[in-house]
Parts: sequence; C-alpha cells; structure tokens
Amino acid sequence: MAEIPETRSAVLDETDRPLKLNPVEVEKQRREGIENLCKANKLPDETRDHWISEGTSMNVVAKEMLGIMEERGRMNPQSVSKLSLSAKETKTYSLSRAIDACHLQVWAGAEFEAECSREIMKRLGRNEANRNTLFVPLEVQTRDLAKRDQRDLTVATGSAGGFLVETANVGFIELLRNRSVIMAMGATRLSGLQGNVAIPKQTTAGTVTWLANEASTITETNQVFAQVSLTPKTVGGYTEISRLLLLQSNPSAEQLVMNDLAVIVALAVDLAGLTGSGASGQPTGIINTAGIGGVTGTSIAYAGIIEFQTDVAAGNALSANSGYVTTPAVAGLLKQRVKFTSTASPLWDGQLLEGLVDGYRAMASNQVPSANILFGDFGQVIVGEWGVLELEVNPYANFQAGIVGVRAIYTVDIGVRYPSAFSLATSVT
Repeated sequence: MAEIPETRSAVLDETDRPLKLNPVEVEKQRREGIENLCKANKLPDETRDHWISEGTSMNVVAKEMLGIMEERGRMNPQSVSKLSLSAKETKTYSLSRAIDACHLQVWAGAEFEAECSREIMKRLGRNEANRNTLFVPLEVQTRDLAKRDQRDLTVATGSAGGFLVETANVGFIELLRNRSVIMAMGATRLSGLQGNVAIPKQTTAGTVTWLANEASTITETNQVFAQVSLTPKTVGGYTEISRLLLLQSNPSAEQLVMNDLAVIVALAVDLAGLTGSGASGQPTGIINTAGIGGVTGTSIAYAGIIEFQTDVAAGNALSANSGYVTTPAVAGLLKQRVKFTSTASPLWDGQLLEGLVDGYRAMASNQVPSANILFGDFGQVIVGEWGVLELEVNPYANFQAGIVGVRAIYTVDIGVRYPSAFSLATSVT
C-alpha cells in the first residue's frame, strides 16, 4: 500500500509555526491529498473526481472515506479467507472436527476442513511447514449456528418442547465484535484491510477577519491537518478444550468451541481499545491517548457528571451518540446517588450493566480499570481488522487428561480520531 503523506493546508516547520501558503498552493495540496488517499485506499476514480471538483474539504473527505471503508468491510471483509462456500458447505464445516484432526494429524473424515485451510494458506503465501496450524474460512467465522430442531410441541413449557425452540448462536467474528465494550458503544469497524491505513483529520480551523474599513485586509490563515495511522498488531489467545467435547458434532458443542476461542480474543482486543499502552505490540487505547479530557472523580456527584459533557463539548466533540462506561462497582455507586436531594433521581438510571446517565447510554464492565469513568463518542474510535483467524493446536497441553490447547491469533489496530471526544475520571469515590 502506498504511503500517504501527511496532508495539510498549513505545513509545520521545526518551530511548529504555520507556513503561510497562497490559495493556489493550498488547492494544489488539497487535490494531491485527495488523490493520494484515493490511490492508497483503492477508491474509485469517480469518487476522487467528485471530491476534487466539488471543492470538498479534507475534513469532509475523511468522514466520507471512513464511511466507504466501513461499508466495504461489511460487503467484503477479509477477502483472503472468504472462500465463497455455499450455505451447505458452511453448515457442514466443523471447527471442532478440524481442531481434533489437526491435534491427531489424522484428517480422514475432515478432508473438507483440511482443503479449506490449505486454500487460505496458499492465498497467504504460507507454507505447510507447521502442521499444527489451521486457518478458518470467513463464512464459518460468521455463520449462524442456530439449532434447527424445533418440532410440533408446545414451546411455552421447556420440558414440553420449549427447550427445542431455535436459539440464535452466532459465529466467531460476531462474538468478537459484539461482546466488547468499545464495539457495543459504537466504535467504527474497518474490516478486510490489507495494508497500513492513514485517515486524515482536521486539527486546526482557519479563521476569519472582520474588516474595520475599506482599507482593512484579511489576515491569511490556513487549516491544519494530521492523520490517524493504523498498522497491523497481532493478539493471541489460548484456551484448552477437552477431547470429548471435540468429538461431539452437535451445534451446541460446536458453539462452545467457538465461544471459547472468541471470548479470549475479544476481551483482549476490547481491553486494548480501552487501556492499550501503545507499546510492546499493543494498540494505544482511549485512556492512554494523549489529549483526552479529565474530570475529578473524588466524591463524584451530578456536577461531575455534567462536567464530562461540558469537557467534551468544549472540544466540539459532544454528540447524541456519546456514552459513559465504567465498572460495576462505580455503576452501583452512581445508582445510590441522586441528582437532587430528597428525590428519586439516581445518577445511574436502569439496570446495573446497561443504563442511562443523564440521558446518555451507560455501560458497566470489568474491562474498565478500577474506579474509572470514561465518557465520550465511541464512534470516533476506529478498529481496523486485517487478515484471517489463525488457530494453532497444541496436542500436548495435558496429555494424560486428553486436553487439547488451542491458540487463536488475530490482527487488529485501534485509533482515536479526535481525543477531545473523550473525558476520563480516575479514583472515583
């Protein structure tokens, strides 16, 4: 993927002072920036020409480009692992059977699963040196494992047939996306990425000048742009599965295997999105992103809750989609405190894990650091996804007990477009 140069209408020199550019140069840089973005992200020529001819600002270009890439990910995510399997083939594929075959190195009865893994490996340009590695097709990761056993019995009573009613069991990818705090709160997901991604953002606006008289002149100012860069970072999770479970071919057993693999990876990605250090291979999480706001958490009351909102609003980043995330302990604390004395007006209204705080959505999770409250527009968080789900089987995790170890590898990165869209309180009491 071609490197995207940092595009800006005002370039910063070593002294961090804007270098004034004439209108012709500003327009030239705008056109070049749009052309580079479209080329690097493989956007169609008509999109490029529309943005250039309409005089679209780089800030608007960035927003529309995000929408295009998000839609592209929904339409054709992770193309390398998408094998165009039929519905029947997708249903036939058994992840537990594939893991068991990989564990025993006996692929008789799992020929289809082996063929799928080899095809993905071929597309990735990988050799088959590691025989314990398994690649899972996208169709399998996103399939619906719902039971289809509903019969002509009464569903009102469990023992009379209610337990047989269809249960919606989703696959690995959907679990990865939906179980995490940052995804549940509305983070922007870009799937199917194949190279580094740079998304422009406007950091400084131009200014206007009131003319005192006909001899007054307009002071020249320029907008300043920077970029959010996403680069592949790999996370690995490890779980152990019993040999007996792998031998069961029913949808429930298959879903248990999916759940075990998805949860360990999903929680790691989610935690990185919240608190990632930006070092040792981790993405930089929201809490460690430079430039987010802060609120004093000591003896927090209604005034403090409002301060989160005014803090974000001061950065022109408050939106109706903003929300609060915190720990269950802090959520319980807020449920006991009221906005107004001697009234039934709790700061946290609703259930402990999902509620409302002053009209904004609120979510409690142990993923959030102890005694923290984070408020902001989670739509400004970008989660990029690369590559495919890669599994590696350890047949010797617990040989005597017949336990098989499985390591799941996934590649993502996380970036925050506007740090001012978030405000954090620590040491909440």
